Amino acid sequence: MRSAACGALPFGDCALRRLALCWLLALHAAVAGAASLAGGPMAGPATATHVGVWLMTDAPAQVQLEYWPLGRPDAAQRSAPVVASPQRGHTVRVELGGLHAATRYAYRVLLDGIPAELGEEPVFTTATADPTAPRELMIATGSCNYVPDRPYEPTPNAFGAGFEIFDTIAARRPDMMLWLGDSIYYRDADFAEPDQVAARMHARWAATRSFAPMQRLLRTGQHVAIWDDHDFGPDNSNRDFPLKATALALFRDYWANPGYGLPGEPGIFARVPLGDVELFLLDDRYHRDDDAGTDPARTMLGAQQLEWLKGALRRSQATFKVVTNGSRMLSDRPSPEARGGEGWHNFPRERQAFLDWLAAERIDGVFFLSGDIHYTHLTERERPGTYPLTELTCSPLTARVHPRPFPVREVPGTLVTQRNFCTLEFSGPAGARLLRVAAWNAAGTRLWEKEIPAARLRTP
Repeated sequence: MRSAACGALPFGDCALRRLALCWLLALHAAVAGAASLAGGPMAGPATATHVGVWLMTDAPAQVQLEYWPLGRPDAAQRSAPVVASPQRGHTVRVELGGLHAATRYAYRVLLDGIPAELGEEPVFTTATADPTAPRELMIATGSCNYVPDRPYEPTPNAFGAGFEIFDTIAARRPDMMLWLGDSIYYRDADFAEPDQVAARMHARWAATRSFAPMQRLLRTGQHVAIWDDHDFGPDNSNRDFPLKATALALFRDYWANPGYGLPGEPGIFARVPLGDVELFLLDDRYHRDDDAGTDPARTMLGAQQLEWLKGALRRSQATFKVVTNGSRMLSDRPSPEARGGEGWHNFPRERQAFLDWLAAERIDGVFFLSGDIHYTHLTERERPGTYPLTELTCSPLTARVHPRPFPVREVPGTLVTQRNFCTLEFSGPAGARLLRVAAWNAAGTRLWEKEIPAARLRTP
């Protein structure tokens, strides 16, 4: 039986016209119900031959990437198809292998064979063949991204605002964006109904990741992340959070990190080599005891993760070893009576044992990076007989600034009490490498800058 649309046309010489019209109507119907991009694409850290790319659709779809060396669309290749299904919130990670080292690639997304509208084509750059070779590298970083609920209309006193910061970061074209935790904010209501908690946690990730002002940044460079309490569970949550396994599964669904913990030791900790810069991503929540506990043996990282970190630092040949954590690591309490917020200072035995080990092993090139506290500053900790340790705490991206900051061991001139992001730029030849650290406001104005030569991070 012919449809009314097709049957209204005469037969004979108009058969081709009828066939074409029917085909166009069918195509229109298919496209009208087709899936589209809801978030991303977002490339994870690339090796010399491989990269994983995350994205999220708004409906079930077969996803492929078409990719080529920049300027060579004639050499395009197509990835194996991956299905975006409701079981994982329509999130997928597409793996691209067989890439060329030190090569800049462009790519596009195909949903059920149809190119997605992205505007500017996203790109990523593979690592050099020599895994420890010096390279020019810019890492943008920040923490505490609060996205309000729909209709996304921030008021003057809104907890989350200043979303232009994402385009400001993207405009600087960082090689990597390092998210330092609290990349989403679970709400108390998300945990109110026990039978709905997992679904609400998933919905919180999806709502934040599909936020329109973030999309340009997600498509810029490569991304890697750690978590802190708000993207792990409730405020100040720790190992006792009953849905921590669900939180870990969701974190894996929404990021493209190179690894997550160890066999038999769950978590988000991992290594990310970037030439002669290496990131050590720490998990400060999954195994964490209560900050307010009294047991002297309490831990922030857990024994197995701490041993992993020591072994990874001992084996690393990187000039710069950047240890990243959600909570601050080097700061102290403002006074013996004041706790001074969350941080490794609330686990003094574990921290001191690690710092003693670091000095005894003569590990060079260590620099600490953290978020959490809703203001930014550098912390410096002198160590007799060896180089001082430095930590950059960078926060917040879009969440409200702390009204009463209390930095301890602050490097003068580095306190920032407005929404901001930071950059770490690594440059110079082997033997004369330089780390340049800077803080920027949401409009892209540089607030301060410090230079740290690699030579300053060496044991005498």
